[in-house]
Amino acid sequence: MSESTTSEILDDSIVVLSSRQISCGLGSEAAILQMDSGKYYGLNPVGARVWQLAAEPRQVAEILATLLAEYEVPAERCRADLLALLQKLRAAGLIEVRPA
Repeated sequence: MSESTTSEILDDSIVVLSSRQISCGLGSEAAILQMDSGKYYGLNPVGARVWQLAAEPRQVAEILATLLAEYEVPAERCRADLLALLQKLRAAGLIEVRPA
């Protein structure tokens, strides 16, 4: 398997917030400080909801199901947007993605 395959985020992958970050809510949005890099990140309301859901270890499929129940969005678009956000959060060191 290539590295990209082994590091792929799958529906049964477990998402958990990194211990190397500090975050807070800002109204319906969220602000996050990655402590190692010193960079701040902001999340819009939907991103903040994903962040809130990842506060406890959850499968990607569970996060997706919650978003589909709460927002009117086509399932494939929601899944694609969720995976893209999770990849960005992981690349920034804000979340960990573990195999099921």
